Order: sequence, then C-alpha cells, then structure tokens
Amino acid sequence: MIDPDEREQAALSNALKFMSDLMAEIGWHTRFNDLTAAQAAKLAEAAVDGFQESIRATAPSETSEVPF
Repeated sequence: MIDPDEREQAALSNALKFMSDLMAEIGWHTRFNDLTAAQAAKLAEAAVDGFQESIRATAPSETSEVPF
C-alpha cells in the first residue's frame, strides 16, 4: 500500500490488533521463520480480516439515490 490515507492507516492498526491476539496464542517468543505453515497462514488471515473489517465498518453508508 502506497501512501495510505487516514482510514487505511486506522484499518492497518486494527489489523495489528488481530495479529497480536493470534501472536499471544502462538507465543511472542516464536520467530517468524519458526512458525508452521498453518500459523503463518492464520497470521496472514488475521491481518487481512482485521483490515477488511475496519474498512467495512468505516465505509460510507450506501444509498440508493443517484449522486447527480
């Protein structure tokens, strides 16, 4: 992501919260290269889920009105 806007930066922070919850389960002492494939996949999934959840939550409300 190049030059994330304020909303995207907030979504990235939310993604970090999801990832940190998972890392607490895995163990903070575990180095990234020592993660199993399943743990690494779960970590990536947590990052994407956290980001998407935040983006959806802050999306402008949809309206059926024509914008012009």
